[in-house]
Amino acid sequence: MTTTVDLLAAVCAHLAEFELPAIASVHVSAARSAPQVTVQLARRELSAVAQGLLAWADTITQVTAQAWRVPEGDPAHLSVTGLLPGDASILVYGGMWPTHQGLGADRPPDAPTTIPLTTLRHAAIVEEARA
Repeated sequence: MTTTVDLLAAVCAHLAEFELPAIASVHVSAARSAPQVTVQLARRELSAVAQGLLAWADTITQVTAQAWRVPEGDPAHLSVTGLLPGDASILVYGGMWPTHQGLGADRPPDAPTTIPLTTLRHAAIVEEARA
């Protein structure tokens, strides 16, 4: 059984082992059906969110990326999910206000869409070059 302490220890060990971007919050759910750690990135610019998610994606296994808009409208979230060492499930996300079409802005509200990691790589590079 995965306890809250187990999940906190797993994410603490992961943060200590890897140099990862600043986080705004960590939420731990030790529910029997789906124990999970959720991490929110501190930055809100598209390039910073994409870079942060890619950094996390390099440190977890079974990675999937998604883009979605919140049910209320404009804010978009990008996320990666996967497994920490020891098979603890993790979701890392960053929220942002879309400033142009693409990566969440073009999605209907509350309709998550799986995206390839190459889309995050492109966003990290293109948005950084615009700055």
